[in-house]
Amino acid sequence: MPTFDTPADCTPWVIGGLWPVELATVTPETAAVADYLQNDLRRIADSANERIKGLWHAGLPEDVRRAEEARIINVARAFAVLRVESTVRQLRHGSTGFNAEHLSLTADPERPPPSAVEVEPAPAITPVPSAAETERLARLLHFVARQEPGLRWAVGERADGTTILVTDLAHGWIPSGIALPKGVELPLPGRRRGRASELLGEVVASVAYQPGDPIGSRANEPPPATSIEARRLPEVEALDSKLAEATRSREGLPRLAHTLAGTAAAGTGVLDAEVDVLRVHCETARYRLLGRYPDADAALLVNCLLLAATEALATGDAVSANYHFSWFEALAT
Repeated sequence: MPTFDTPADCTPWVIGGLWPVELATVTPETAAVADYLQNDLRRIADSANERIKGLWHAGLPEDVRRAEEARIINVARAFAVLRVESTVRQLRHGSTGFNAEHLSLTADPERPPPSAVEVEPAPAITPVPSAAETERLARLLHFVARQEPGLRWAVGERADGTTILVTDLAHGWIPSGIALPKGVELPLPGRRRGRASELLGEVVASVAYQPGDPIGSRANEPPPATSIEARRLPEVEALDSKLAEATRSREGLPRLAHTLAGTAAAGTGVLDAEVDVLRVHCETARYRLLGRYPDADAALLVNCLLLAATEALATGDAVSANYHFSWFEALAT
């Protein structure tokens, strides 16, 4: 990693030298795969650039800023490497990736599912999912996996028709910044272990994703409708004052977190500039946590929960603030 100041465009450090030799010459058969890969690599680099630009306005000490820039680049580079490796696997196995044609075949018990999708009928349950239902689950999985491809995800349908979405990060907590499809349910706060597909519980069918699996493109499909209702939990009594108290002396939190938590608790106004800076701290903590995945640092996780709750409360999102703080209460003991 270079020691001089990071320029506005860190693209060469994120994706430089990663283009696979298998796509050095693009043929009609590989054109679509090459296009998907190029677009995904560009999105990874653009995301890193945006996060680095945000650091410049956060008022961080120079040494802290440079360390965060290096970390953001390293994490983005790791995601880019995974994306290229998955494409190479596709090319070597003659697969075009994650698409409706493949999904329509996963209900056939005689045919193994593609690597990006696991259909797991529960042994004790006899309803068999239709191809349309399997495709619906896969579309939801695709939507969340593209937002955070460094996590394991799973979506399943229960016998009663409810749809549950899980990740194995932090016992099932869904980080802030992830838009959730309308109509899904999330695990309740609590400690649990297992792969994402195991955290679903008893389901009729499920689809699963792990980092490196091909996601493919669904550019011709509209994204699913989103809602914060999936994060709705029983209300924490006196949430604002409890959040202000929890952030008061929490080690590793920026002072601004307690300031804004107290301001929100008092019902006074919060400046947009303060929220922008808090959001940078929130994203920085989240990417530190993701940088250690699948391992989890308990102290860093608690800080992520408090920062996410504070950001949500400061922006008037009481449902999300209550969700993140409920997870804090469940995991901080």
